[in-house]
Amino acid sequence: MKKIAISMLLIMTLLVTMLTACTSGGTEPISTVDKNSADVLVIGGGGAGLVASITAAENGANVILVEKMPAVGGNTIISATGITASDTKLHQEAGVPFTKEDHFKKTMETSKNLADEKLVKILVDNSNAAYEWLLTLGLKYKLDPKDPAWIIPEEGHYGAQLVKAYQAEAAKYSNIDLRLQTKATELVVENGKVVGAKVTDKDGKEQVIKAKSVILATGGLNNAPDMIAEFNPKYVGVNTEMTTPGPTGDGIRMAQAIGAQLKDMEYFQMRPLSLNGHWYKEVIVNQEGIGGILVNKDAKRFVDETMSSWDLASEILKQQDSMAFVIFDTDVFNTSDGKKIVEKAKGIKADTIEDLAKQLGLDPAALKATVDEYNAKNDPFGRKTLGKVTTAPFYGVKTLPSSHYTMGGVAINENAQVLDKDGKVIEGLYAAGEVVGGLYGAGRVAGNNTLDDIVFGKIAAKHAIGK
Repeated sequence: MKKIAISMLLIMTLLVTMLTACTSGGTEPISTVDKNSADVLVIGGGGAGLVASITAAENGANVILVEKMPAVGGNTIISATGITASDTKLHQEAGVPFTKEDHFKKTMETSKNLADEKLVKILVDNSNAAYEWLLTLGLKYKLDPKDPAWIIPEEGHYGAQLVKAYQAEAAKYSNIDLRLQTKATELVVENGKVVGAKVTDKDGKEQVIKAKSVILATGGLNNAPDMIAEFNPKYVGVNTEMTTPGPTGDGIRMAQAIGAQLKDMEYFQMRPLSLNGHWYKEVIVNQEGIGGILVNKDAKRFVDETMSSWDLASEILKQQDSMAFVIFDTDVFNTSDGKKIVEKAKGIKADTIEDLAKQLGLDPAALKATVDEYNAKNDPFGRKTLGKVTTAPFYGVKTLPSSHYTMGGVAINENAQVLDKDGKVIEGLYAAGEVVGGLYGAGRVAGNNTLDDIVFGKIAAKHAIGK
């Protein structure tokens, strides 16, 4: 975690430097007219907030963007996969089809058919335009050879490149007034319309920023374990190291306070195998023929390791200290996922199960009995896809289940307008990014998240200024 924190600090420091450079140019910010008034107030400087700000500004609107952290980026900056888009030139040139129909079907199936079909169709129909827009920012991509749905950078880290490109684009507009370390605390409503927000600046001074429209882009709940547990008690004790510090549910709470409808709040993307800021594929414990096992601090198995990832995370969280150990053998270690978990999570290696137990602080006899029972194919949990732990040396890794993505959030319509509990539009209020519910249901296609930042960030901004 120290390495991750240092890396994040370096990235944020770089971005602060860039922000200072690009906001101190020759043009005066809009605040010289009225420092607390704008056409659009954007709350949150992650991917969705930056896209919304750029879109509003390029269409002539005066924008104030407030971000509570010392730098922009949000969780977008740690996105490590890529963007999912369909019917792109990359697919055509490679002769590897991934159509809008494929995209829609994959998104709905992954959501367990709980996602809002209208929103998903908008996402899919605009995915190629979003990808083409990224190319205009100077980004370069290729198809992921393992999955044609994914479009990944030709080289380098996806999220860091994305935020850097957004920041460079935002720097072109003097009508974006960016305010870091400025936290929105309450939406201001007059005559049934959202007209701004109360904020606290870096000096602790409270003020009100007025705007014709407000766009919430505050992210989800990944760093708010108490809120996660509130909406789904199965995840009490969840770890939060797979996130940046910012997503603490501020936008959801502010929207709730004025009667906004929330959708799919019980659903979270959980990573049962997680440690040191990384997550590890469940194939380590569920692959037929070679998969390992999970044991608790009593060195006993407690679950069918092949169950869904969110249920598996819940079962681990029920154990002592909300954690477990992943136990596997050399055949698992020789896979790319096995090597990754040992390296990144600093796994323990031993020639015998008993020695492995001692190094992990477990009872040697108990772990040996557990492993022997599993190898004998005697499974009390009804596991149908059995592996084995037989080939020395053996490995053990601690795991702390982590929240990876917030599926739920405020309900919106096709214009990204926030809806109240009766399904009616809350005038003046829009939302984009991870603060939104309805796009993912019970499961998210990786890469759709940074896509929806672009698609709904642009829709929110354009509708907010009447375009």
